[in-house]
Amino acid sequence: MSSPPITELLRELREGRGASAERLAEAVHGKLQAIAQRELAARFGGRSDQLTIEPGVLADDALMKVLDLQGDFANRRHFYAYATRIMVRALIDYHRQRTAQKRGGGMVRVTLTRVGDEQASSVDVEQLPPLLDELRELDERKAEIVQLRVFWGMTVAEVAEVMQVSPSTVDRDWRFAQRWLANRLRS
Repeated sequence: MSSPPITELLRELREGRGASAERLAEAVHGKLQAIAQRELAARFGGRSDQLTIEPGVLADDALMKVLDLQGDFANRRHFYAYATRIMVRALIDYHRQRTAQKRGGGMVRVTLTRVGDEQASSVDVEQLPPLLDELRELDERKAEIVQLRVFWGMTVAEVAEVMQVSPSTVDRDWRFAQRWLANRLRS
């Protein structure tokens, strides 16, 4: 038996129906863990054997915080955007703790184009959340596209489906957001 769509599970959770939190957790846990693994690999590369955080722990923590919020998530896009913020902040905190112990260890970089684009642009992971907040004030959709592409590793088609817009809109907004972020990083 397949799980109901995430949006339906979120509605059930909001309405307080039955075991909807457990069903939602089962439906999203595998994806959250895969994303956590990819994010850890992207940020810490080959040094993952020296990490004291595991993908499952990162995914579980994000999931628990989302479920504890008992928020009014309109759809899976809203859910993923919130879960993304939680995971990014957790990785930033983890990185700060590690580098504080190492007295200025190597900077963690995140590539804005690691999902298959040709021009690579990387930034310090700590720079991205404030820039995303600034972009969100300018255009919330573009900020969400950056989150879904960079942190969740979604393709243009997947983002289009989640956000319920055309792939050409996602592509156009993604290119704008990349240029905007690059300009903000230079200044």
